[in-house]
Amino acid sequence: MAESRERRRWRPTRTNLLACVLVIGGFMLTEVSWWFLLLVALGTFGPGLLRECGWLRDRDEFQRRADHRAGYHAFVTAGLVAFLLVAFFRAGGTIEHPHRLATFFLALLWFTWFFSSLLAYWGPQKTAVRVLVAFGSVWLVFAIVSNLGSEWTGWAALLMHPLLAAPFFILAWLSARWPRVAGILLLAVAVGVFVLLELPDIRRTGNVAVVTEGITLVLFVGPLLASGIALLTVGGTDVEDDARPAR
Repeated sequence: MAESRERRRWRPTRTNLLACVLVIGGFMLTEVSWWFLLLVALGTFGPGLLRECGWLRDRDEFQRRADHRAGYHAFVTAGLVAFLLVAFFRAGGTIEHPHRLATFFLALLWFTWFFSSLLAYWGPQKTAVRVLVAFGSVWLVFAIVSNLGSEWTGWAALLMHPLLAAPFFILAWLSARWPRVAGILLLAVAVGVFVLLELPDIRRTGNVAVVTEGITLVLFVGPLLASGIALLTVGGTDVEDDARPAR
């Protein structure tokens, strides 16, 4: 319960807000020059470096443990993927535009750290529910906007396309009530998406084109896979516990 209350009391600090400004501003300024991506690096890693050097003391013990755990998760995830790619290369596989692997690993590290941080502050169920609701909402908006922005195909298509977002909301509902069932379904969906979209191309050409689109892979399949794994570790209902008033 003490950890649950810590999660509810967490608020962004001025350091976090400044880091967010640097990250968002850096990404926007890449339209001018890609050297501005260094601002993103400063916003992402700068606060952590200052904390590790002892020059910035804005985190309590719970937050420091969450940061270190997230960093370890990022290390393990990136290390496993690196070994997988080394084995793939040594076995004779190829990758389109290998120079983009740096972008892929950057996206993988960042996503793993960020998702692990959310798990530390919100817990597995609340994180999965919010991620799936966000996923469904983005997909819903994208389906509606893309249909309206393209050549008009009729009201039937406009009504049917948003239904593709329904599974995300259903899984969010299941995550709050039967987390382990939802976890198994999320793992199946994540694996199914990868097998359906990428595995045939790997078998046919021996080429992993999806790695060059690492951000798409990490941001689409990653949340489903990570949410599924996290939900399988749930022993209770932390969403319901968090909803109860502290005594």
